[in-house]
Amino acid sequence: MKEKILLKWGMVLILLTLMFQNAYGDIYMKQKQHIDAMSMMGQTQPAQDLINESWITSDKVVTMSEKQKVIMDMDKKIMTMVNHDQKTIVDMPMDFSKNIDKKGDMSAEEKAGFQQFMGKMMQMDVKVEETNERKKIGKWNCRKYLQTINMSMGTTNSEIWATEDIKVDRDLYTKYSVGMLAQMPGMSQNMSAITQELKKIKGVHVYSEQTVTMMGQPMKSSIELMEFKEEKAPSNVFDLPTEYKKAGAFR
Repeated sequence: MKEKILLKWGMVLILLTLMFQNAYGDIYMKQKQHIDAMSMMGQTQPAQDLINESWITSDKVVTMSEKQKVIMDMDKKIMTMVNHDQKTIVDMPMDFSKNIDKKGDMSAEEKAGFQQFMGKMMQMDVKVEETNERKKIGKWNCRKYLQTINMSMGTTNSEIWATEDIKVDRDLYTKYSVGMLAQMPGMSQNMSAITQELKKIKGVHVYSEQTVTMMGQPMKSSIELMEFKEEKAPSNVFDLPTEYKKAGAFR
């Protein structure tokens, strides 16, 4: 069971890495995403090339592709994942421990032990290094940053190119990035240090490549900004398909 949940959280971590590289506020973004094929614990994930469209408002974030739709409600602290291939909807509390509390097949002692296990596994240390390397990507002038995220369950190394040509609300960015991470096990005790590191990256992420290494297995991905504009989100952008079925987060 632990291995299955770790694999699912590995995929969630990749998703969050990509989503929160541009979480700013009341804006529209279009991004080109690539995730390499991966194999772990007998389960495989084919390579993916997707176009993601995102809307960020004062209280919600939605990212949409042909395969899925992910909605984060920051006030309710709920992440909703819509899988278009399976036609399913999964609601997942941002506080991971609440998922464990709902598991009816675990004793109180097993739940407490697993929460402690996940708390240790999810502890995070973030380091950001600003470089003097610059180049133009698309229409934006960018600076290169190197970011390393060390966790007990793995390491993420990222090369990030960010631009200050696009003016954004930094406070809102911090609200989303830090607010989400703080809900994950083991994060709350060092969020101040994480926040200071994240603030070293100035401006909007235009292009990045990242490698997540879990159990010795590298998982590579990249994302590139194609379009960015400030615009009020459509009123129905957070709606869910009424014909899809609800599914458990960790079945």
